[in-house]
Amino acid sequence: MFGVVPKALWARRAPPDDRNRIPLALRCLLVEHDDGLVLIDTGIGNKESGKFIDIYGVENTGADGRTKLEDALHELGHGPEDIRWVINTHLHFDHAGGDLSREGLSFPRARYVVQRKELDFARHTNERTAGSYLPHNFEGVPFQLIDGETEILPGIRGLPTPGHVPYHQSILLESGGEKACFVADLVPTSAHLPLPWIMGYDLEPLVTLETRRRLYQRAEAEEWLLVFEHDPQVVSGRLAREHTSFGLVQPKVLG
Repeated sequence: MFGVVPKALWARRAPPDDRNRIPLALRCLLVEHDDGLVLIDTGIGNKESGKFIDIYGVENTGADGRTKLEDALHELGHGPEDIRWVINTHLHFDHAGGDLSREGLSFPRARYVVQRKELDFARHTNERTAGSYLPHNFEGVPFQLIDGETEILPGIRGLPTPGHVPYHQSILLESGGEKACFVADLVPTSAHLPLPWIMGYDLEPLVTLETRRRLYQRAEAEEWLLVFEHDPQVVSGRLAREHTSFGLVQPKVLG
């Protein structure tokens, strides 16, 4: 998760277990929109083997056979059929694994949206990428494909943020004069805010560096709220510059 950053540094922020794993969230964002409920990313789903679950330490079993995402929707009074839009930032198994269940579309009344080139990239894997793009998570999904920066719905914009994968997108939300950005794997946790703290998973780390630099400039100037998909504690916060690095002001923490 921290690439070339020395363990002595990152372990202070994310202490690992005896198998060198760190706690991570699989945070999906539910947006209440005039066009219906919009779900950004769908987590890891329920289709993987016991071996897979053990390797990654997945904890995604909800009540009555549901996933924790379904439980969270249920707590808000919603079911899968209430979702009208599903937007995938990219198609890795921990972001699109819940697009499909064992029975078919997890959100049967939703339009599914992804970048056109991301879907093509997911379908043409190599030895490096095959472990992250699992066809049973996206093949058969009737995607609405978009190209580059696109207004998906009023106030919801797909924003290309390459580096982690070439066609990764973050989702920029605007309402009532405020802006929030679901940054997904561009900045997976608040610990990754320093520009060089880049995941070893990123296919193009130097592209990640420059993408972050550009996004941070906009986020700081326009006071965006950044929402973190994988941080187990910090949900969101606004950028604050600290000498040559970045931190958060007004962080929002779970619990």
